[in-house]
Amino acid sequence: MAAQTLENQEQAVAEALELDALTISGEASASVETEGSGSYTTGKTSAATKLPLSLRDTPQSVTVMTRQHMDDQKLRSVKDVLENTTGMSANTLDYRSTYYARGFSVDSYQFDGIPTTFVNGANYLDTAFYDRVEVVRGSTGLLTGAGNPSASINMVRKRPTYDFQGEVSVDAGSWDNYRSTVDLSTPLTEDGRIRARVVGVRQDSHSYVDGFTEDKNAFYGIVEADLTDDTTLGVGYDYQEIMPRGMLWGGLPMFYSDGSRTDWSRSKSLAADWSKWDNTLSTAFTSLEHRFDNGWSLRGVFNQGRTHSESELFGPEGYPDKASGIQQVNALASRSQARQNSVDVMASGPFALFGRDHELVVGAMESRRVSDEKSTSHLIRKTTLAPIDDVYNYNGNYPKPDFDAAGYDSLTNNTIKQSGVYVASRFSLADPLTMVVGGRLNDYSYESDTSVVSIKKNDKFIPYVGLVYDLDKVYSVYASHTGIFNPQTQRDLNGDVLQPTEGTTNEVGIKAAYFGGKLNSSLAFFETKQDNVAQQDPDNRTPEGGTAYVAASGTKSRGFDLDLQGEITPSWNMFAGISHFTATDGEGARLSTAIPRTTAKLFTTYQLSGALSRLTVGGGVNWQSQFYQEGSSPLGTVKMAQESYALASLMARYDLTEQTTLSMNVNNLFDKEYYQMVGFYSQAVYGAPRNLLFSLSYKL
Repeated sequence: MAAQTLENQEQAVAEALELDALTISGEASASVETEGSGSYTTGKTSAATKLPLSLRDTPQSVTVMTRQHMDDQKLRSVKDVLENTTGMSANTLDYRSTYYARGFSVDSYQFDGIPTTFVNGANYLDTAFYDRVEVVRGSTGLLTGAGNPSASINMVRKRPTYDFQGEVSVDAGSWDNYRSTVDLSTPLTEDGRIRARVVGVRQDSHSYVDGFTEDKNAFYGIVEADLTDDTTLGVGYDYQEIMPRGMLWGGLPMFYSDGSRTDWSRSKSLAADWSKWDNTLSTAFTSLEHRFDNGWSLRGVFNQGRTHSESELFGPEGYPDKASGIQQVNALASRSQARQNSVDVMASGPFALFGRDHELVVGAMESRRVSDEKSTSHLIRKTTLAPIDDVYNYNGNYPKPDFDAAGYDSLTNNTIKQSGVYVASRFSLADPLTMVVGGRLNDYSYESDTSVVSIKKNDKFIPYVGLVYDLDKVYSVYASHTGIFNPQTQRDLNGDVLQPTEGTTNEVGIKAAYFGGKLNSSLAFFETKQDNVAQQDPDNRTPEGGTAYVAASGTKSRGFDLDLQGEITPSWNMFAGISHFTATDGEGARLSTAIPRTTAKLFTTYQLSGALSRLTVGGGVNWQSQFYQEGSSPLGTVKMAQESYALASLMARYDLTEQTTLSMNVNNLFDKEYYQMVGFYSQAVYGAPRNLLFSLSYKL
């Protein structure tokens, strides 16, 4: 009897301990930072409204790529992140990639919530600096002002920690892909009131494409100081240097001059060994935040971003002769630099009204971006370039043209100015019902010395309304309405800048927060209506030789996003998403055919138990539907398409010690042959074959 009583007492104690552990874990899920959480989701995000809300309380589709997910899948660049994010698709031309969501190009990028105008090379930024990447699909004019109703990408930097921590890692992979990373965070004073963090990256990689290499140097440093218990000052700087060599400008011709199809190997390149596209991107930033006793805070941020780009490009022009192997070529050189200053001041906090508690954020921002650009016209039009005499045996050895002698067409003093005031409030209308309402009053101007069109739009109001109704403690339904205002810098074949895009997005959905928010899911249905949407004009170029665009009006995009992110059990992380859209212009013609209408992304990891508890295994699959472009062949117009395909991946990680971890990742497991791009100027770009990456990391 006594033994039974003792057994019952032990069981009761064990149950109490289990309950306490569950409670602690639930509280941890409300954290904003994802580093060290081991999670595939976050407790809160302000990416959609600037209000710190859970994913379930946010009336828009939001996907968060956490630090753990990026480390598990070895997503080393923003490009890697976007390719594995729900609803995102890439339109790849060569080294360049433009990302799309819901049928529209993504042109809204933020750093720590501060908007920046899209710059060349942003997709290739290294992710070692970031705690997480937040992707808000749909219209985001409340936060960004001008922007497409596609998605906004917010890259949230790592912050210094109060205790010392450090990690050193090295990668080695297929095609001589080598990378090393150092990440150190330390208090500079004994009490941690002043603390610092530095991250450094060095990467030297070759490619499955003959002659193509890429070097990357990246540095990030930040110092934070608690001036008082309630006031924090932060000062930081990041720098990335991305240097591809031997890159092909455009793709490989899909047709011979007799109209028959070509059949290249995936490693084939018609680039020159001197080809380059160097990009340097740097940002200096400072922030000051004061927290008041009543729960309010006041925060000011200043950023200065600088970019510099130099390219000397070479690629095929037209169709090769099948018998002789003669291929006409084209070349282009360009230089550009830009500087953007941005300032954002914001106050946020709770307030009481009619006996209920609510939240408010109000702020003002201003940015100014000045860029100087110059490029040669396509040399094929100015001078005679010798053709490649044998395309079959070409190895990249082509004499470099005298770009300076060809002359530059200058585009100088392109200036984009944007300023605005914004306000958003979350009202608790009833216990199960909240409303997020706000808007942005925006001024925008674009001026160019050489453009016949200058854009100036003052006092443009961009509304935002969202309702969230809690069905129970797990499920909620929502509806939102957002405005669209997006001045464009794309040019038509005459060199004129397209008129601004304007429209609205409506979205309804259902969300769920399982296990206290450790696993989040959402299903959203959307409809976007717009005028003056830029679409690529694949058969024409601008007078300067760039890609020409046409404006499509009366456009409509409809579809859905299904998203799942988080942990199913403490040992099992899951990320899954399905997205589908249809987009047409005012006459019913299909838009954005160069990207797939439907995509599905899945990645999961599981930590084994018992004697194998040091081993974590995982895998995933990315599937996408057909995409195509109408283009020209020697025999006339033809539809060039990539049929639907799936790419599988595997990963395994083993903890050699508490500090040392060895991991392996395999991409394109079944070595699927596919095109990343097809049809643009009747060319194609192959995707990467099966490849492996081994990583070794050591925590200090």
